[in-house]
Amino acid sequence: MTDDINAEPKPKTHQTRTFRRSQPIIRFSPQQVSRQNDLIRCAWRNLATKEAVIAFLNTHCDELGGEPLSMAIASEQGLRDAEHILGRLSAPASANPTNS
Repeated sequence: MTDDINAEPKPKTHQTRTFRRSQPIIRFSPQQVSRQNDLIRCAWRNLATKEAVIAFLNTHCDELGGEPLSMAIASEQGLRDAEHILGRLSAPASANPTNS
């Protein structure tokens, strides 16, 4: 038999952090953050569901030439164009008010 029974237990090894190449961090300017927030708020006001908001913000729009969220972050004109499209998307719902 071996002396494993009387041997002291091995100390647990501490797992260290795995080092990887880090991805470059993209930092937005305050103006870009403001435009991003404005478009997100506009999308929440004009679209019915969370899924619709996410789909609109992240799906390529031929009229804008890119994803609405990216276009809004890129320029003030991109934000205005995306908000204009959102306004048109919600216009049919607001044009037919329910009779009370």
